[in-house]
Amino acid sequence: MNPNDQLEPDPRPNKKPESHVRRWGAVYVLAVLFLGSWLGQFFTQLSEYRSDQEEHQQAFEWAGYLTNFFASTFENWQSEWLQLVFQAILLLGAKHLIFRVDAEDMERLEAKVDKLNQQLERQQARD
Repeated sequence: MNPNDQLEPDPRPNKKPESHVRRWGAVYVLAVLFLGSWLGQFFTQLSEYRSDQEEHQQAFEWAGYLTNFFASTFENWQSEWLQLVFQAILLLGAKHLIFRVDAEDMERLEAKVDKLNQQLERQQARD
């Protein structure tokens, strides 16, 4: 590759520099949403567990509640992962069966790009 063929810096005048928050912001938002929903489950289930214990005239025990909480959490996560894996398998199958890109089309596009590169090289040689 020619050293002159390197890409120029981004010419946009208003381009903001890459910051940590800009790069990882979506991860933080998802983490906050996850923790918020998990805390919501914790307090909702805590209220339900306490009322259940009172209904049966039993004392509240954190050990019993936490066992119940984590059991329902893992049951929920297992269900979600099962759905995610199933969706991934369906999407991969759809990609290969329905949205398949033929190798011939890719070769045709590559040939066009090669032809354009050759024309640009010839034009640069003339200038």
